[in-house]
Amino acid sequence: MTTLKITVNSKRNAQLLTRLLKSMAFVKRIEEDSPLLIEDNQINNIKSFFNAIEPDSIFRSIKNPVEFQNNLRNEWDTRWY
Repeated sequence: MTTLKITVNSKRNAQLLTRLLKSMAFVKRIEEDSPLLIEDNQINNIKSFFNAIEPDSIFRSIKNPVEFQNNLRNEWDTRWY
């Protein structure tokens, strides 16, 4: 058995390389100096994205929700004729 030590320049590259190595059948073990929490980072990124959005800013231009929905449905109906 041979051991390799690899240094990469970013956490993202480390995540990609770890994923690649885990997919190879001949790689027996992967040790990391600083554990990578891929799922946790993704969840934190999504949370920070949603926290950055101001409440009601997405639908601020919609004055009448019922009319807005009817117009969307009318577009679907008329698209096929």
